[in-house]
Amino acid sequence: MPIPKPARPEYSATIPSTGKRIKYQPFSVKEEKVLILAAESKDLDEVSNAIANVLSSSVTTPADFDVNSLALFDIEYLFLKARAKSIGETIQLKVTDPDDGYETEHELNVDAIKVEKNKAHKDIIDIDDKIKIQMKYPGLDFFAEGLKIDNINDSTETVAKCVKQIIVEEEVYSSADLSLQEILEWLDELTSEQYKKVMTFFETMPKLRHVIKLKNPNTGNTFETVLEGLADFF
Repeated sequence: MPIPKPARPEYSATIPSTGKRIKYQPFSVKEEKVLILAAESKDLDEVSNAIANVLSSSVTTPADFDVNSLALFDIEYLFLKARAKSIGETIQLKVTDPDDGYETEHELNVDAIKVEKNKAHKDIIDIDDKIKIQMKYPGLDFFAEGLKIDNINDSTETVAKCVKQIIVEEEVYSSADLSLQEILEWLDELTSEQYKKVMTFFETMPKLRHVIKLKNPNTGNTFETVLEGLADFF
């Protein structure tokens, strides 16, 4: 007779982008091993796959949970919550004052880490009186390649991959029916001012972010360290 599997506790969390509730379990030892091996490989594609697989296994409700449908900041937030329940709700970080190099240990409670939202953020961008673009959040496929939005040469492909619909008056053009090249060519026809409007979607997008404020005993001054994205919390 097989040995019954040990029961794991269950916790609730809210998906930041949708407000929907999920239930999840802490990682198992087997899943922790998968994550450690992926981290040791230093291969971002392998790390991305490990996070997706482990998170999919940990979420118990809803039954149709699909990690690939989530925004990257959703995945980062939920993974951090599940990891905290697995190995502890505090993280030990080394924090450095950039002014003089003073370094200290800081204990951070995971519950203090939130996804920051900007009230001005919107997913439908008015290009002009006749044209709108509906955007979608970058997902797990951007974990390895990163969100390249620092300059116009790199950003157009990122933007193209995040276009959900192009709306021209009464006509709706879905990205599902367009090739990436078609969207890229369409974006290239925008003016610089119109393109800047599209970029506000990324500039105001929700993000996993936490600010640590500490006092430097050597100078007596307060300094800040800003943590953004999953990598900064490990």
